[in-house]
Amino acid sequence: MLCVLLALLQLGYFLLSWVFADATQLGPVAVTFTPRGLAPGVVAGLAPALRWSGLACALPALFTLAYALWRLDLMLGACARGQMFAQATVGHMKAFSGGVLATLVLTIVEPALRALVWKIGFGDSGRAVNVGVSSEELTLVLVCALFFLVASMMHQARRIAEDNEGFV
Repeated sequence: MLCVLLALLQLGYFLLSWVFADATQLGPVAVTFTPRGLAPGVVAGLAPALRWSGLACALPALFTLAYALWRLDLMLGACARGQMFAQATVGHMKAFSGGVLATLVLTIVEPALRALVWKIGFGDSGRAVNVGVSSEELTLVLVCALFFLVASMMHQARRIAEDNEGFV
C-alpha cells in the first residue's frame, strides 16, 4: 500500500510540474512544482510542443520508478508471507535496486536529453546542456549497492539452507 502511495505522489508531482505547471495557490501559500533543471515558471511559458516533448523525455524515469516500486511491493508482500529467502524475493529485491539505479541514471540524463531534443528538434538554442550529480544521488547509489549486497546475502542464506536440508 505504501508503494502505491509513493507511486501516486510521484505521478502527482510529475503532472503538477509538466501538465499543470502554473503556480498553485493553497491559501496564502503559493506552491510551484518544477522539473529538474528548469527554473520556476519556465514550463508554464513553454510552447506546447516544447512542453510535451519535455514531458516525453521525463516519462522513462517515471515508468522505471513505477516498475521499481511495483517490484518493492512484490518483495514486501513475499516477506510478509514468510518467503524472505525465496529466490523470487531475492529477485524482486535485485529488480527493485536495479530499477532505482536506472531511475537515477535516467533522472540525471533527462535534463540534458530534454535540452538536446529542444535544440535539435525545435531550434531552441537558449538552453544549455547540463548534467549534474548531487550528494543525495551519490548516497542513493550507495544505498542501492547495499540492497544488492543484502540480496546476495539472502541468496547465499537460501543456498545454505537448501544444502543443510540435504544433511538432515
